[in-house]
Amino acid sequence: MILHKLLLITGIALQIYLLFFGFYYFYIGLFGIGKAPRRKKCKPKNRFLILIPAHNEEKVIGPLVKNLLCLDYPKKLYDIVVIDDNCTDKTKNVCEKLGAIVLEHKSKPGEIKGKPYAIRYALNVISDYDTKYDAVCIFDADNLVSLNYLEEMNNHLIAGDKLIQCYLDVKNPTDNLVSMSYANAYYYTNRSWQMAKEKLGLGVAIGGTGFCVATDILKKIGWTATSLTEDLEFQMQCLLINIPAHWCHYAKIFDEKPTNFIASLIQRLRWARGHWNVCFKYAPKLFLKGIIAIDGTIYSLNPFNTILGLVGIIYIPLIKEVNLIPDTVWILLLVMQFLYMIYSILMYTDKPFKKILGLLTVFLYSYSFLPLYIWALITKDNKNWNCTKHTRSLQFNQLHS
Repeated sequence: MILHKLLLITGIALQIYLLFFGFYYFYIGLFGIGKAPRRKKCKPKNRFLILIPAHNEEKVIGPLVKNLLCLDYPKKLYDIVVIDDNCTDKTKNVCEKLGAIVLEHKSKPGEIKGKPYAIRYALNVISDYDTKYDAVCIFDADNLVSLNYLEEMNNHLIAGDKLIQCYLDVKNPTDNLVSMSYANAYYYTNRSWQMAKEKLGLGVAIGGTGFCVATDILKKIGWTATSLTEDLEFQMQCLLINIPAHWCHYAKIFDEKPTNFIASLIQRLRWARGHWNVCFKYAPKLFLKGIIAIDGTIYSLNPFNTILGLVGIIYIPLIKEVNLIPDTVWILLLVMQFLYMIYSILMYTDKPFKKILGLLTVFLYSYSFLPLYIWALITKDNKNWNCTKHTRSLQFNQLHS
C-alpha cells in the first residue's frame, strides 16, 4: 500500500514536471515566428581579437583565414590569431603564409589537451588583450563566416551587449543524411530557441564557435572553462554575474559537420558528457540568481529532462490512476512541435523532397541524443577530448546560398 502511494505521488509529480517544461518550450518557441530583431547599424569602432584553436587543420584552415581577411570591417581594427595546438602537420605554415599570427602551443607530458586549454594558453600569452581589444571572437578551424560578422558584432557591442552568439549554419548540409540532420536541427533551434529567447530578453545558448565576448567580461571571469563543453560552461559563468548571451540572426558561421554516423555519435557523446558536468556544477548555483539565470538552469538541465521524458512515456501509462493530464494535451504538444519543425525547414528550402528529408533528419538528430544522454551520465567522468577530423575544404564563395 505504501509503495503504491509512493508510485502514485511520483507519477503525479513527474507529469506536472514534464507538463511545465513542455509548455515552457512551446511558449518560448512561439516567439521564434516572424522577423528577427536587429541592432542599429553603427560605424566601425570596436577592436577585435579573433582566436582560432587548431589541431592538425591544414586541410581546412586556409579558406577560413582567407575568408576572415575579406571581412567587411577595417583591417586595422582586428587581428587574426591561430593557436597551433600541438600540430604535427603544416597548419602553422599555411596560416603564416596567408598573414595570420600563429601561437604555438605545445602541451607538457601528461598535460590535458584540447580546445579549452589552447584558448587559455593564448589568452595567457596575449595578457594585455583587454587593453588592446574591445572583444574576443572564437572560431573553429573548419569554419567559414559571413562577411558582415564583425560589422554585426560591432553593432551589438555598441548597443551594450557583452556576449553575442551568431547564427549557426552548416558548411556541408547536403553531403548526406547525417550532415543534413545537423543542418535542419540548427534551422529549427535557431528559431524556436535562439531567436525566440532573444525576443523575450532571455539568454541564448553559446554554440562553441562564432561567439563574441567583450574583453572586460572575459578578463573579469577569466578563462577557466575547461570542460568538454567549454562554451556551455562559459555561458553559465557569465550568467552567474548576470551577463546573458545575445543572439545575432544576421551574421552566420558555417561549420563542417560529420558525414559518418559513428563520428556524429562520438562528437555528440562528448557534448552530452560536458552538458552533464556543467549541469551538476552550475545548476544549483544558478537556481536562485533570478529569471535569466533560472532560464539558464533549465537549459543546463536539458539532459535530465530528456531522460525524464522517456521515463514518463514508459511509467505513466503503467499506472492509470496517475494519468491526471488528458492524452490530448501531450498529443497537442507533440503536434505543435512537429508543425514548428515543418515551419523551420520551410524557411530554408523550397524543394519538396528536401522538406520531407529535413523533417526526418531533425527527428534522427534529436532523438538519437536520448541514448547518448543516458550513456554520458554513466560515463560523465570520462574527460577525454576526441578531436573531430575535418576535410571539407570550401572557399566562402562556394558555400550554398
